[in-house]
Amino acid sequence: MRGDVALQEVDAIAIIIPQTLDYRGSINKSVMAASGHNLDEFILDNIYKPRAGDVYAIPAFELPAKHIFVGILPHFRTEFDMNDAHLSGVVRKIMELSRCMLLETIAFPPLASGKGAYPKAKAARLIVQGISDRMSESFKEVRISCQDRDMMEHFERSLRANGWEG
Repeated sequence: MRGDVALQEVDAIAIIIPQTLDYRGSINKSVMAASGHNLDEFILDNIYKPRAGDVYAIPAFELPAKHIFVGILPHFRTEFDMNDAHLSGVVRKIMELSRCMLLETIAFPPLASGKGAYPKAKAARLIVQGISDRMSESFKEVRISCQDRDMMEHFERSLRANGWEG
């Protein structure tokens, strides 16, 4: 769907940050601004020595969502540092944590598809793959929320390749 993930009324939204805990990127900045709280400070105070692949559930503060899932990726210095398993693995863990917490709705933005990250088509494929691998009947809705029309098209192609008929 088209829209800002920070405005989604769901049980949880997903974001990612690098292992260095540098809080950057347009999606993270949007979530931080909409939360009405010093989210980056909360993360620094409560996430200690994160490892790539870790996922944390934190409060959503003033967001319409109930939780924020923070996935940790390695700090990518160059494109050669990007392993496909990092992104799809974090998405799988977010889906698993959602199921374990008995959540029914979750929204994903186009994770790791900004400047200095995965190419858009690859990011869309890896996110859809991670979601599909852990999809279960316990979820009422899993949203992919994009503000950019081009990114939406990449997700639509990836979803159709996985059998989505939307």
